[in-house]
Amino acid sequence: MCGRYAITLPPEAMANLFGSTDRPNLPPRYNVAPTQSVPMVAIGKAGDRRIVMARWGLRPGWMEKDPPTGPLFNARGETVADKPSFRTAFARHRCLIPADGFYEWQREGKARIPHFIHRTDGTTAAFAGLWAQAPQPDAPPLISCTIVTTAAAPDFTALHDRFPVVLEPEAWGLWLDPATPPAALHQLIRAPAPGVMAAYRVSDLVGKVAHDGPELLQPVQALL
Repeated sequence: MCGRYAITLPPEAMANLFGSTDRPNLPPRYNVAPTQSVPMVAIGKAGDRRIVMARWGLRPGWMEKDPPTGPLFNARGETVADKPSFRTAFARHRCLIPADGFYEWQREGKARIPHFIHRTDGTTAAFAGLWAQAPQPDAPPLISCTIVTTAAAPDFTALHDRFPVVLEPEAWGLWLDPATPPAALHQLIRAPAPGVMAAYRVSDLVGKVAHDGPELLQPVQALL
């Protein structure tokens, strides 16, 4: 599962990384939460890579409002091709969602201890995502996205049994290409290889959406 993440890559660097001419007007974000606006990388009408701002929380075009359980900010990779909420986006509208990393909470008795999970090589992660466009009365269409998740690797099950699908650069084109066969897409929906990701403990401040500063990414020591 992924319910909070950080993205601090400057617009110019993001454009260069993903091969886009777009420069999203996005300040550093250290505590992104569902329903907030986030950058995503998708294929534009001209076949080029576009960086577009989207609401985090997918709403398919046929859905008039979010379900009672809340915005669809995660999509289970095992059922993404069949579930009505995601199957059209999986078939036609796949995207990459850039992130420095994401937060997860480990249960210790009644306490929930936050951790930040990031790439060990220090590079920006690209989560596999889906996007959709939904009409809105008296407003522009809502562009929204969701993060595809899979079963966590054994090293991370103590934090959570789900994990975002982290795509390596050589897989970005396959995921984005509308012509990629479903079988090839499903092969990409897997946990990162051992050693690709690591986690460290962070401040409890991340639990409140109002906190959104670089201090959230600072490691903290467990109390003795």
